[in-house]
Amino acid sequence: MTERLDRIEAILERTAQRAEANTVAIEANAAAIEANAVAIEANAAAREADRVAMAELRSTVNSLVQVVEIHQLNHEATQRNFEGIVTELREIRTEIRGLRTESQRILEHLFGRQENGES
Repeated sequence: MTERLDRIEAILERTAQRAEANTVAIEANAAAIEANAVAIEANAAAREADRVAMAELRSTVNSLVQVVEIHQLNHEATQRNFEGIVTELREIRTEIRGLRTESQRILEHLFGRQENGES
């Protein structure tokens, strides 16, 4: 009977050790679960922050696209105005050449008369 009691006592001792090891493991698991919960909350907050940042980025990009479109329209209008001015300057240059030629003819005519003794 003593043998039997010794065996039972040994079994109880191993069971107690296993129960203690299980308790330690359960506590470690509980700590890991808590850490995971904190990490999940942090990830959710980070995702929300990313979502807000992406929305702000989209808004900024849209604003920049609008600014670029306005600048493009302004550039096109400026280009048209510049082309108009260049055309006008060419016309003025042609007119000036014509006036210069006409003035030269008048001067030649006047000086030609004076040299011939005419007034």
